[in-house]
Amino acid sequence: MSRPLPSRLLSSTLIGTLLAGGLFAAVPAAADQLRMVALSFPPLIYDDGGKPAGIAYDIVTEAMKSAGHSVTVEIMPWARALETVRSGEADAVFTAYRTPEREQFLNYSTQVLVPQVVSLFVAKDSPLGFDGDLAKLSGHRFGVVNQISYGPIVDEAIKGGVLPAVEKSNDSDSNLKKLLSGRFEVMPSNRYVAQYFLKQAGALDKVKELTPAVQDIPSYIAFTKARDTTRLREDFDAGVAAMKASGAYQQVLDKYAR
Repeated sequence: MSRPLPSRLLSSTLIGTLLAGGLFAAVPAAADQLRMVALSFPPLIYDDGGKPAGIAYDIVTEAMKSAGHSVTVEIMPWARALETVRSGEADAVFTAYRTPEREQFLNYSTQVLVPQVVSLFVAKDSPLGFDGDLAKLSGHRFGVVNQISYGPIVDEAIKGGVLPAVEKSNDSDSNLKKLLSGRFEVMPSNRYVAQYFLKQAGALDKVKELTPAVQDIPSYIAFTKARDTTRLREDFDAGVAAMKASGAYQQVLDKYAR
């Protein structure tokens, strides 16, 4: 008759058996509390009665939740948001276009967070037209949000001096107000963002979108490079891929399509 194993040995033997059999694989790791930052960019991300909401917010939080992460999001001016994630004070920033400068300090997701259409907006009675060549609008004043990327076409036109007259604002709301007051003539913007602020201001009939659109650009979540965030990026990519496969991603888009 064999003697019973000491309780300490029994515990270690049992744990080893469970690990070998993969029976602990389904137990999630302790949840990480992640701090993320974003610009108020309705309907992608905005403050809804003191709580963040929006297309991008819902996708990010759901994708990270599936990997066991909880997320808090602080809305702030874009230049400050970029600096906060550059320094490592925040784990990630969204929604962000991919640029060579930002890739120096941001670890971009592989999965697209939200595709964005960038168009030019002018006053309803403006005689300006657009045929796809920004150089033809070089004599007109543009309004942009400080440190926002409008995609490579607009960004390079501003940086290279093709569009030499540029008025800068701290946020999209201020930028739209300047367009309505005549401070500048042309406002590049994400189509959904412009429509949201126009609706909020009761000015849908005062501004028109020029066609064609300048560019259809993918936007991402980007994690800090101040520390190794490879696992966080991989968790996000896996979460979004699963949402797209299940139809949950499209459900979020449809929820805000109004």
